[in-house]
Amino acid sequence: MEEYAKVLRWAMDNDVYGLKTTIQLPKTAIFEKDVGFINFYLGVYAADVHYECGLSTKPAEAVNDHWHWFWNTGFSNDGGPWMIKGGATVPIELSLNSDSQLEYKVAGEVVKTFFAEAEPFGALSNARLVVAACDQKFECIPEPLPEWTTRHDTVICDGFSYRDSCGTWRTLSSTNSAPPTSTIFWPTGYEHTGTPADYTTTLSAGKIIASLVD
Repeated sequence: MEEYAKVLRWAMDNDVYGLKTTIQLPKTAIFEKDVGFINFYLGVYAADVHYECGLSTKPAEAVNDHWHWFWNTGFSNDGGPWMIKGGATVPIELSLNSDSQLEYKVAGEVVKTFFAEAEPFGALSNARLVVAACDQKFECIPEPLPEWTTRHDTVICDGFSYRDSCGTWRTLSSTNSAPPTSTIFWPTGYEHTGTPADYTTTLSAGKIIASLVD
């Protein structure tokens, strides 16, 4: 299944031992199709698995102003109850604990612990903060692509930080990472049409402000 999506990805080259950010959710999320999603999450790669943990909504829940926390490994996924309201401010963290287990925390509470199948987790690679929206999904990609219809107002991901090998939390900045400068349009190689054509973004140290508005 191919996703019709727009993605902002703030990634790091160096290994880390944890990531965290505080997300102020959009007050409004609009879907004109009955499929798709809006996701804001932290992601890492460890023990041959990609871990994505964050906050999400979808058409059936957005009509009631409902969001929830979620996790996804590509092999399995789950999430909390749809009880978070648009506009809420929610800290999330994905980091190794003292037993080298990977913990996902929401508002300071551990909601999921991941265990490596073979050896304990080491450093986490492919560390990233992702702001993404999917308008719909295709069995076969149509050409031309349909006009984009999914929208949301401002999301603020603040205090984006990583934990180094000494256990110190460091805010992401231009000196230790390359913040996102352009949107990834998926599927690649196809012209994306409709409004909004792209994210409106503002970037500063440890902070990304983004919206998909007409």
